[in-house]
Amino acid sequence: MAKQKLRIASCQFPVTGDIKRNGKYIRRYLAKAADRGADILHTSEACLSGYARVDFDSFADFDWDLLRSETQSLRDRCRELGIGLILGSGHYLDGRNKPTNCLYWINKKGAIVDRYDKCMCTRGDQQAYSAGNRLVAHKIKGIKVGLAICYDVCYPQIYAAYRDLGVTLMLHSFYNARHDGPSCLDVLNERQVTTRCADNLMWAVANNSSHPYSHWASFVARPDATVAQKLKINNAGMLIHDFPDGLSEGGWIHNHIPMKLAKEEVLTFGKPSKHKRQFDGQSEP
Repeated sequence: MAKQKLRIASCQFPVTGDIKRNGKYIRRYLAKAADRGADILHTSEACLSGYARVDFDSFADFDWDLLRSETQSLRDRCRELGIGLILGSGHYLDGRNKPTNCLYWINKKGAIVDRYDKCMCTRGDQQAYSAGNRLVAHKIKGIKVGLAICYDVCYPQIYAAYRDLGVTLMLHSFYNARHDGPSCLDVLNERQVTTRCADNLMWAVANNSSHPYSHWASFVARPDATVAQKLKINNAGMLIHDFPDGLSEGGWIHNHIPMKLAKEEVLTFGKPSKHKRQFDGQSEP
């Protein structure tokens, strides 16, 4: 009997600070992904909440109740459709601690099974968010899947740590959009993601907001440093990919010796909070 494949859907759309609008896009792609037989829909960084300091100035007057309501609506939809969701959002801690920039891992029953908080925060991120302090990986249909967010890609030790956990597929959510025009980001992240995959014998699904100007379109990277498929830049859309996948025609594996992290390696850039809601990966939004 043939081994069942893990089908990942990944969507991109023009993320804004309008939570209800963002939620409508996600519901639309949940339905499309379910129709295509996907096990999980993967979304971009902060795609429900909007990205602090880009889509809105700060969390000072943020409508957390609305975010919770929309999150619950999406969880209900997952249960109705029988599909999982990797949801980019913000996770409230309390009135004193900054929230985290997170990915909620929601299963097909609508339950939050875990949450990844962005570990490597840019200096701009650190003004609005608490840094994450743990990796998140789970096995689905025999494949160990890990989560990462945007700037994490700039640190090889993140992917190396996931390789050490046995991860072979990364779902990596980005927000490299809503800028004035081209920059180094147009080439940086595709090159970094494919290199991380080659270095660590992994596949990755990397997605992005499509809000113009978006520096690159969502894509799938292979362990031989090639790109299996990608969407169109600055346009909303969804891709579907089945795992495990093969290599490109004429491709091969490059790195059989894992990078060993130093004992004192710190997998965080920024300041994590000590709040119990940050340590609990299943805490409610």
